[in-house]
Amino acid sequence: MSVADRFLPDPDLTVTEISLVDADPASTYAAIDQADVSSDRLLGVLGGFVDLDKLLAGSRVRPKKLGELLGSELGFVPLAEDPPLLRVAGLVGRYSPFDRGVVRLEPGAFASFDVPGHVKTTVVFSLRPQSDGNTLLTCDVRARATDDDTRSTLRATQFMVLPAARMLCRRLLDLVKQQAEGGSLGTQRAEGGDGNRDQDDAGDLDAG
Repeated sequence: MSVADRFLPDPDLTVTEISLVDADPASTYAAIDQADVSSDRLLGVLGGFVDLDKLLAGSRVRPKKLGELLGSELGFVPLAEDPPLLRVAGLVGRYSPFDRGVVRLEPGAFASFDVPGHVKTTVVFSLRPQSDGNTLLTCDVRARATDDDTRSTLRATQFMVLPAARMLCRRLLDLVKQQAEGGSLGTQRAEGGDGNRDQDDAGDLDAG
């Protein structure tokens, strides 16, 4: 059983992306909390929903961190935290053209939640140390409907949902990688312009 299967088995949709981070697992794990999402258009919009009343009032809003985006303000629930190897957050939302919104849950209620008309989503960050001191960072986003009608709707719209989920995974990984490498000894290599490093080094990753 994979790590993601522990929290949302039999998903209707799943997207997995990986990135090789030029930093140790501890630095990479810390970067999940500290990465600034405000500079990213998509994630910045999501963070802006939290402060929408302040923005409408013309107040200045401080930049949001990824750890906050994955927090309770947007309705996420922490499902697992095992520094520096694993972090999992879950989200439950109503999935209807006429009634959409986030369901606020306690962490212990996520696994058993089965009210029809909803989609359960997990975001899993797993970190694997490499022999050269780097970190293989994986982001796994999964979604599962709570009933057959909602599942049919979700699958009918997967041509839009899957590309969006894949883009979300990539942006999350890029932000964490940037944050982790900015404070590591690998910064010089990151600034060297090896934009294909994740792909070129794929054959050298430690599988164990």
